[in-house]
Amino acid sequence: MTTSSAGLHQPATSKSDLSAQVQAARALLGPLDTATLATLLSSAPRAIELALASLAARPAAPGPNAEQITQELLPRALQLLLQSEQVARAAELLLAHGSPTLQMDFLEQAGWALFYGPARPLLGQLLSLNALQPRLQQGELLGLQHIWTIEVAGEPHQVERRLPASVGLSPALHSALQARIAQMFDQPARAIQQAQLAIAGFPHDLYLPALLARYTLGLALLDAGRPQAAIAPLSLALKGANRDGAVRLQIDALQALSEVHEQLDLGAPAQLYAQEAQRLSRLHGLREPEAPWPLDHYCAFPQLLDQAMQQLLAGQRDAAALGLAELEQRERRAFFCIKWRNRLIHAQSFLASLRHDEAALWAIAAGFRAGPWADSNAYELELAVLQAGCALLAAKPLAAEHLTALAAELATRPLPLLARRLNLIAALGAAPSADLAALLQWLDGEGEDMELQLEADARWLAPKLVGPLAALLAAPGIVHHARARSCAGNLMAMLKKSDEPKPGAHAGIGTELPPLGLTGREWQVLRLIGAQHSNEQIAASLFVSLATVKTHINRIYSKLNIGSREEAMQRARQMGG
Repeated sequence: MTTSSAGLHQPATSKSDLSAQVQAARALLGPLDTATLATLLSSAPRAIELALASLAARPAAPGPNAEQITQELLPRALQLLLQSEQVARAAELLLAHGSPTLQMDFLEQAGWALFYGPARPLLGQLLSLNALQPRLQQGELLGLQHIWTIEVAGEPHQVERRLPASVGLSPALHSALQARIAQMFDQPARAIQQAQLAIAGFPHDLYLPALLARYTLGLALLDAGRPQAAIAPLSLALKGANRDGAVRLQIDALQALSEVHEQLDLGAPAQLYAQEAQRLSRLHGLREPEAPWPLDHYCAFPQLLDQAMQQLLAGQRDAAALGLAELEQRERRAFFCIKWRNRLIHAQSFLASLRHDEAALWAIAAGFRAGPWADSNAYELELAVLQAGCALLAAKPLAAEHLTALAAELATRPLPLLARRLNLIAALGAAPSADLAALLQWLDGEGEDMELQLEADARWLAPKLVGPLAALLAAPGIVHHARARSCAGNLMAMLKKSDEPKPGAHAGIGTELPPLGLTGREWQVLRLIGAQHSNEQIAASLFVSLATVKTHINRIYSKLNIGSREEAMQRARQMGG
């Protein structure tokens, strides 16, 4: 930000003038120590002490001169605040006292830091106040306006239309914005290309848009089905954000790294990254990643999907059907990313399976395309696996060569969860009967969250899984596979229990919908903790392993910021458990 030489090199002032300046400085910035006042007013500390004593001796000193604040003191105060990295306080002063010129100077110097800081709404106020300023319509300030429209206003399409005519954007910033738009529009290949151009175009990563480009590259690689490759750019974005105090970018990068490790089936690091994102959100008073959105908000879509899935698991099919129908209408009216659309298809197929609606299942499966898969992104591959599962549930399994080609593509990418699900679908659809050896391999798979995935896939494919599981448990060779036998027995008990009425002491635990933010199983576990059940008793009640119970408890503690078993019991009672 520019400041006049007169503002930095003041001539000697009289004691009365200096007292007035000290009073103005304290009115502007609050109580300041002598050293800070001396720096701000370009005066000797001893002179400042005399001025403070003079002010203290006055019964009622007159207020500071407004012209003195705006023309003499404000530019120096802003520079002092920026040097001490108090960007939000500087923005507040500008909103209260600053001229449009000073506000534009500030945005050029610290606009991106404000965008990625906790006080982002202040940037919105500054942009709104200066919407018609010519300086905001070109150059790097136009880039700041664009990123606000993309990220906060949620209108990347508006920026995409304006980018070709945007004047003065550097090629690197232009590419970074294009990459972010492409990533949001489910175009990972284009996003990767533009992000790489942006990274190559920035001279260093000390400019926050360069970190945005690295973050976007990581997201695009994740979307493209290359989670291992996404770790490096996301880690660099996180490292730079830590260095620069860009809190919101830190949180975004941590959440992305959590999702990367989930796709790699590495539950422990995924949970650590998610917990750190939640800690930073709480520390800076920001909305936590797990906090629920208002139900009519765009971002409530996956939250409402979770609610519908819990209704299905609780046997409330009519309520779930209404919710899914409403979500389908939302999806027709607005653009939602393919990741969310896949989750809707999964829930719809689960409902159709529970209702034995083979026509609805086949309607989903009929969209399957038989490769080639080399250019497909992760969510296109996920959709293909979902469609293969729907074909199986509709009693029209896909041809073996299609499944083999899809499996071959998944084998070239580190997507173990998808590969495991597809292997199960292929095993259950094998002719003339299920491939018990492949089913055994599915049960023996490794991974920190393996049992959670086994349970989810078992519920979805239950109509085709129960018979093969029973046959596997009856096979003599199962005695040599203790782990698989235990998993198969737990899954059979769970599927049998899910088909029965839920009378008795735990009926409410099994059927009542969870609070937003918790999954149905996490809510079950928390309520059983509230009823003073041990981990072993919870495992027996829910037909899962002790390790699975501990995983659920760790996630509950992280989401609800719980530090002890006693606190968990108290929280369960407060939440109606």
